Amino acid sequence: MERLPIHGFVLAGGNSSRMGQDKALLRFRGQPMVEIAVEKLKGLCAEVGIAGNREDLTRYAPVVSESRMNIGPAAGVEAGLLNARQPWVLFMPVDVPMVPGELLQLWVDEALRVKMSVSYLGILGKQPPFCLLQRERQASFSRLLDEGERRLEVLLNRTAEADGYASWMYDERDLYGYPDYRGPDEATLARWFANVNTPEDLAEAERHVDALDR
Repeated sequence: MERLPIHGFVLAGGNSSRMGQDKALLRFRGQPMVEIAVEKLKGLCAEVGIAGNREDLTRYAPVVSESRMNIGPAAGVEAGLLNARQPWVLFMPVDVPMVPGELLQLWVDEALRVKMSVSYLGILGKQPPFCLLQRERQASFSRLLDEGERRLEVLLNRTAEADGYASWMYDERDLYGYPDYRGPDEATLARWFANVNTPEDLAEAERHVDALDR
């Protein structure tokens, strides 16, 4: 995959309450999930970091700190935008280890081709933590946070509108062909975007990957 003028960030600021232990360092098939996400971003981004107040993760990539507490992934998006050193900024959550790097490449290639100022994924529903923004959108994003908005999808859409741009939610047909769909089936897409939130989620995801390897 070609590295693009993007600063990618893994969103690792959650408290992992449902897992009962830290998700970022949780091992998926022997590898910490944060490391899996960092490696995927390194495949296509010129620079990679981690958003979250987690100095213990600096062994995997530089960490940028969130200045707002208890507001969800929007805090990590703001931190990434404030610290980005590339014209585009990409975010992905730490707890989705099965998303293929090739899918991310399809998305960012298309978004950069049309210069879509703000976009996010909508695979089998909305996936706003998978978002790509021009770094220049930071001021409007932060202003909306100052005004009290916390919902990430709303923030993304309103940030684009505030700066006179459109936002776009890329779904599977945008990425794999419309009207003649040539992509993975619904079950495969669901597995790719399954969040590992609980020990049961982790066991199920590992069982699925092990079965594919047989």
